Amino acid sequence: ILVCSAWPYGYSIPHLGNMMSSLLSGDVFSRFYKLRGYDTCYVSGTDMHGTRAEFEALKRGINVSSLLSNNHKMLSKLIKDFNIDFDNYTHTETDNHKEFVREIYMDMFENGMISTKTEKRAFCENCQKFLADAFIEGSCPKCGFKNAKGNQCDQCSSLLEAEELDDSRCKICNGNSVIFRETKHWFIELDKLEPKLKEYVASHPEWTGNVKNFTENLLKEGLKPRAITRDLEWGIKAPFEGADKKIIYVWGEAALGYVSATKEIREDWQDFWFGSDVKQIYTQAKDNIVFHSILLPAILLASEQDYHLPDQIAATEYLNWVGGKKFSKSMGVGVFMDDALALMPVDHWRFYLLYDRPETKDTSFSWEEIDKTSNQVLIGDFGNFVNRTLMFLEKYFNLKIPEANLSDRDKDVLDEINKVEGLYRDAMEEGSIKGAVEAFVSLCRVGNIYFQQREPWKNELDRDRTLYVCAQLTKAMAIFSYPLVPSIAKKLWGILNIDNEISWEELNKKINPGHVIKKPEILIEKVDIEAVKKKYEAMKK
Repeated sequence: ILVCSAWPYGYSIPHLGNMMSSLLSGDVFSRFYKLRGYDTCYVSGTDMHGTRAEFEALKRGINVSSLLSNNHKMLSKLIKDFNIDFDNYTHTETDNHKEFVREIYMDMFENGMISTKTEKRAFCENCQKFLADAFIEGSCPKCGFKNAKGNQCDQCSSLLEAEELDDSRCKICNGNSVIFRETKHWFIELDKLEPKLKEYVASHPEWTGNVKNFTENLLKEGLKPRAITRDLEWGIKAPFEGADKKIIYVWGEAALGYVSATKEIREDWQDFWFGSDVKQIYTQAKDNIVFHSILLPAILLASEQDYHLPDQIAATEYLNWVGGKKFSKSMGVGVFMDDALALMPVDHWRFYLLYDRPETKDTSFSWEEIDKTSNQVLIGDFGNFVNRTLMFLEKYFNLKIPEANLSDRDKDVLDEINKVEGLYRDAMEEGSIKGAVEAFVSLCRVGNIYFQQREPWKNELDRDRTLYVCAQLTKAMAIFSYPLVPSIAKKLWGILNIDNEISWEELNKKINPGHVIKKPEILIEKVDIEAVKKKYEAMKK
């Protein structure tokens, strides 16, 4: 299994929506498949290129390389602090990545998939420089959105060229002195690749929702050659003869980092990229879909190296700020990765973001929803059941799992583990983390109902059977919760005192009567969301 998360931009810190859709979702899939015993490799890294990085460095008056290097270190630490466990979190300024990008573009060139054309490109007369797409804004010709970028509209997700925008303006000087001046560029012949791309997309009937819609809409419009070089100084130098002052455009090289990142750490990297016995999973938000369903496959096909193409594209809708507003670091709107860690324990954030993962429609951040997911679901449904089970094992059975002659009712409750295992596994394999979370929570609720009905605090006759069953449910909950809230799961596994590591195989094994657990401790601390909210408001001031 190869899990690939969209690369965070090196010029800023991701907000919770960015993190949830890519980094956190990828971590959940990676942990799930590793639990299942698959040889799993999870890769991504910091996107160090692009004109926005130059723009941010220019605004701050610092060297672009220094800005990105410092941000990469900060991002790497934040990712670890969120318990996101990569096999390789790298960046696009490595020699390994640059060399690979140049090699694959030369393959494409030699295969006749790269052409050149002299055309007019956006040039700011005030700044006296060609403007890359991120330096241009204007009105989208497709939907009329007034702040569309020169490469894509954030509202309708249409792929654009800068010259298509209406009322274009330069973001560097905020002026309207944009003209179009002739320059030579290199293009990938997407039109030649269209038949193969249609065949590839048709081979994935399981793609649904936003992935299916965005991809099919782009193909219906018809593909045309797309420029893969830019007149910039910062980035990977184009390898073509006569392209000395050109760089490979960031969309044309960042996604190739999935290959170079695998190559960087695995001697058997080709098994993940050329084998048939592999599943590739890509996590990102909906604005990144076509880069993974059309453009990355196009580059890999154009190389004619028989690369394995993306299988599952697990794209989310947007998580917006309160009231549907956009997150903005500069405007102090929203919670970003660094803010979040100062406000609340990481597993509360992870569980909230996964429980409310926007898989079918955009959602908005909600303090009330965090209160519900943290205190009613994570603690109320999961934490309280586990805590009561462990405390009763200590109080009545001296920390030992009791002997038990099970009734049909007891066996029915234990059968719920197998039912939930199927629902959880199917949801994960189909790309629905939210569905897996719902399956996990359903088992917690079954356990709570069973515990309440059996009343082991006063029903002595059934107490041994009740606590035996609850101990087995607790073990299953530890396994199901591991991809979601790993530090809580590991803490619980330690209390259960099971010698083997957490694995999917352990679902089929019961904790034997007489097994001694460790002294219980509170698994999850309650969070005062009103206090967290006030802390956030004070932080923003």
